[in-house]
Amino acid sequence: MDNVKYVNAKHFLTPTGLGTDYACNPYVGCMHGCIYCYAKFVSDYQKREEPWGTFVDIKEYPNYDILRSNGDKSVIFSSVTDAYQPIEKTERRTRKILENIYESRLQVRFLTKSDLILRDLDLLTQMQSIEIGFSIALDDETAKIMEPNAALPSKRIAALKTIHAAKISTFVFIAPIFPKITDVFAIIAMVKDHCDYIMFDSLNLKHAENKANVFKFISTSYPELLPLYQNIFEKRDNSYYRNLAVLIREYANTFNLDLRIVFPESR
Repeated sequence: MDNVKYVNAKHFLTPTGLGTDYACNPYVGCMHGCIYCYAKFVSDYQKREEPWGTFVDIKEYPNYDILRSNGDKSVIFSSVTDAYQPIEKTERRTRKILENIYESRLQVRFLTKSDLILRDLDLLTQMQSIEIGFSIALDDETAKIMEPNAALPSKRIAALKTIHAAKISTFVFIAPIFPKITDVFAIIAMVKDHCDYIMFDSLNLKHAENKANVFKFISTSYPELLPLYQNIFEKRDNSYYRNLAVLIREYANTFNLDLRIVFPESR
């Protein structure tokens, strides 16, 4: 990738309102190139001329100090990038941060599409409070198109099993759910014995570029589903997701699983 540069950053922890006290985004941009990614519409990214997925800024921090008052705060890796995207294999920014915080009291959560996280199990297993999640929503063949540079879902599931076996708290985020494409219950069956809970979220096509990308994929690969997608994302008919939420809750009750629905159920 040609569009790689190093940038100075003030601190590795950034306040956030995403269910944790802080976020840590070791990189600006993401090489995974998911065609549905909403992070590219964050205001800072919209100033970039390069297409999303073709650039990465590598952050350089002056230090990795943790204020005493922040010692036991929660932090998510990451909110608008993937801490284990391909460039991490050589740049090791996430690894460097872990080397400085693994003995801290920070409550750390990872959400990734990469099995590269297995490289850092030696540090992760030593942390006082650590939770690791994988985003999984597609089969391998579909993911090659929709998430071209991310680890295949099958590799993510294999990594999940390894991490769960290492006695680390794990979760799976089935998101975004593509109507009639994401086999929600097949994914649940594959991961339910290897994670502590499962979360679910709908597909976000509020931005025109993402909508065009996804609709092009649907028109080409699943033309029979185009009317359904038009009904959901143009006519705002949310009945598909409402009905799915009912089925998920029934499944949870039947098998006594901790299944958490993120998308609105009442619209």
